[in-house]
Parts: sequence; C-alpha cells; structure tokens
Amino acid sequence: MLVGTKEVAKLLGISCSRVTHLLRKGRVYGAYKISNVWVIPLKDGMPVLSKGKRGPKPTWKALRREVMTCIHVNRTRISQNYKHGENQPVIGVKRGNSNQYGYEVEVTGPCRVVYRPDQPKDCGAKVWIETLSEVKCVA
Repeated sequence: MLVGTKEVAKLLGISCSRVTHLLRKGRVYGAYKISNVWVIPLKDGMPVLSKGKRGPKPTWKALRREVMTCIHVNRTRISQNYKHGENQPVIGVKRGNSNQYGYEVEVTGPCRVVYRPDQPKDCGAKVWIETLSEVKCVA
C-alpha cells in the first residue's frame, strides 16, 4: 500500500515536516517522489525507517490491530429451543474474549461469509461472518 506524508505522520504520531525531513535524509525505505508528492510504501501497516546516527530512540509505536468480529448461528441452541419449547437467542457475536447472543444482528459495514468445513471455529461453526465493522446485536 502506498500513502503520502500526512498519512505517515498520523501513523507515526509525528509532524508532517518531520516526515519530510526523514524523507529528504533518505531514512524511509522505498519512498520516492512523483512531481511534488512523496509516495511511501507501507509494510505491515507502517513505513520502514532506518536508524538515525544520533539522538534519542524513536518513540512511535506500531498500530494496534483491530479485532475481527465473528458472527455464527449456534446449532446446539436451535435444537435445545426445539426440544424444550424455548426461545433462547441463537446468533452468536464473538469479538475478542466477549461472546454475546441475540435474535438479530446488524453489520453496519463490509463483511464476508466464510465456509471452512476442514477448519471449524473452536465452537464447531463451519460457516460464519467476519467483519471489522460495528455490529449491533438485538438480544
């Protein structure tokens, strides 16, 4: 992925002028200039910088990875509802360590449906929905 100086400054938590200074000194690997605009490649979401010759160590930190939300239907709860005449929620929404059940789930952004019969989830699900977007669960 290629980005400009403003995006790199935001990623590193430094000013645009500091990024431009690093670019002029040749400390950003793979960066090149098109007309008046710097184009900077990212590796694992961050630019690759070489070490300076003096001064303190850099203080920027890597970005925190967003947690994938996994949505699946719990077959065990469906059979229990049928067998005992109950109406427990069967749609599971798992984000990180939290697991929430509901009757309806609304995904407010892009998502994908995954089918992996040879690599099921820990809960046994073979089909699930993955998303980084916000998920609203109606319990």
